[in-house]
Parts: sequence; C-alpha cells; structure tokens
Amino acid sequence: MKIPIRNLFYLLSYVWDVDWEMEWSAIEADKSGDALNLLTRILTISTDRIIRRGLDRGYKDVSEEIFGVRGRIDIANTIKRNGFTNARLTCNFEELDHSVLHNQIIKTTLVNLSHINGLDKGLREEVLDLVHRLKDIEPVELNQNVFSKVRFHSNIRGYRLPISVCKMIYDQLLPSENAGRYEFVNMTDEKLFRIFEKFIFNFYKKHLDQTIYTHIKKERLGWQETDFEGGIEDFLPTMETDVSLSNATSKLVVECKFYESAIQSRSVGDLNIKGTFISNHLYQLFAYIKNLEIKDKSILSGLLVYPENGERVDANYNMQGHKVSIKTINLDSTPQEINDQMLACLEPFQNLIPT
Repeated sequence: MKIPIRNLFYLLSYVWDVDWEMEWSAIEADKSGDALNLLTRILTISTDRIIRRGLDRGYKDVSEEIFGVRGRIDIANTIKRNGFTNARLTCNFEELDHSVLHNQIIKTTLVNLSHINGLDKGLREEVLDLVHRLKDIEPVELNQNVFSKVRFHSNIRGYRLPISVCKMIYDQLLPSENAGRYEFVNMTDEKLFRIFEKFIFNFYKKHLDQTIYTHIKKERLGWQETDFEGGIEDFLPTMETDVSLSNATSKLVVECKFYESAIQSRSVGDLNIKGTFISNHLYQLFAYIKNLEIKDKSILSGLLVYPENGERVDANYNMQGHKVSIKTINLDSTPQEINDQMLACLEPFQNLIPT
C-alpha cells in the first residue's frame, strides 16, 4: 500500500501540525519524485526561510581565559594557570550562540543528506549551500533522545516543520556500505499506517467545529464486567480507540486500518469465494462499542476507515442498535477532495442527535 508522493506532504502537515496550504505551492510535491526528495525539498525551503528571518540563538556556558573580568572568575583555574601574575583571568560566563539544539539538528541532518545516495543533483546543491550558510553551527550526534529534547514555544514555532522533517529523515536513514555515506530506506507499511492514523486524528481535531462533535481523544477502555478468576497470568489485551469523537449525547469510535483492501477474499481450488469485510477489524470495533455501552449512556456508533486502493467502499449498518459505517478514503485525490471525503465519513451519524 502506498501514499502518492504529491499527497504525502498533505497528510504529514496534519501529523506535524503545520499549515499545508502555505507550503504547498513552494514545495511542488508533484516534482519531488520520491519520499527522500520530497522531505529534502521541504527541509531546504523551511530552513532557508528560517535563515532569512534570523536563526534562533540561546545562551551557552563559556569558560575562557581573558584580560579583565567577564561573568564569574574561576579562582581555581586562574591560580592553576598563573593567571593573576600575567593578568589573564579564567572567567565563566554565558554567551549568546546560534549552536542551540534545534539549529544543530537541522545542520547535522543537512550534512547527512549531502552524503546520501539518490538525491537529485539540484537539491544536493541546495543542501550544500545551506550547510555553508550554517557553517558556524556545531553539529550534534543525532539519536531519538535528541529530538525529544526540543521544546517548541512561540519564539521558535517556525522550527516545527524542519525539525519534524529532520526526525522523519533520521528514522529512514541507514549507513551505506561506503564509509561516510547513507541510504534512505523506503517507508514501511507500519510507518505509513502511523502517518495515516495520526492524519485522521489530527484532521478531525483541527476541523472539529465542522462536525457535530465537541470533544476528541484517544480513549483507553477497560474490560467491563470482567474479572480474572485464575490461571497463569491475565493476558487480556489493552483496548484503546484510534479516535473517540463525542458531544453531550453521542460518541463515535473511529478505527483506522492501513490495508491493501477493506475486503478479504479467499479461494478454494478454482472456486473464488465472495469477499467480505475483514472480520477481525469489525470484531475489534464492536468490542469497543459493547464495552463502552455498559457505563456510557451516550448514543454509541462506530466507523472503520481504510485508504482506498482501486475499490471504493461505503457501507452502513445497524448492529444491535448501533450505527456502524465502513468507508474508504481515496489518497490519490486532491487535498480538497480528501478533505471532503473525511468530513463525508461522518455524515451517517448526523441524525443521531436527539431532537
């Protein structure tokens, strides 16, 4: 299952919480070719914008031997270096510097990209130009921990996009057999599923005012009226919704599935058996609804959402008093069409509000 390159950024913009419309024309996603060149293009454009506006700076601790006094005198090191005799004091002070963590992450990612196979020639030149423009910034060793240390606030909100891109590039880079070079590995189905799942959650969160719902969350559910009565260990799985949309009277449980098809088919010898919806997905959704109904007195409904892969699905059921819909989203559409499809998925539940 694949997400077309031209729409990958549209989905990622919701994952990263950035304004896709502002970036869309500049990025020219249609011309990016593959995920590597798309992500690099996003990074070069957003980094260039940050440099033009002025790189963020932060205070760093400096210990330096100087004439005169600045900050606090380090008595021990001054004596050790015979500083009082030659009037050169070791002082500890803070100094504004561009080598703050978010700038270091961008600089290091660009350096890595300059040594990667598969990057378009023109983009590689843009990357090298940015590396030169950031020459005064010290690199940093990238790992998962480094990215988690970046804290976004109003002064650096423009960094959210490039840092998010750097994180995704980092996740997809592997060292090449050639020393000092890297390979960009294709995104796995698991990675694409996480993008699809986060897109759906953040889309409904951003456009909540265009729906009948007032609250959105991922909801962890307990197994109602269930007690462990013995055995080796309790292995009941955790239940957590992908999306729970609710208002004063109703709740919709949304489950996202990134599969080749919403329909499962099988054959016995030369006999093709009629396809059906994937049973495990329906069982899971219905288990969530049945556990919720024991304590939650809202009108409970369920929605299964799949990416469309050549076969459109739009099915609505009433299952034991609960409205359940199964829909597909065509990710090969325009962003506006995807927007409209996402909102249309909620239409079957509009009339569930008591009048």
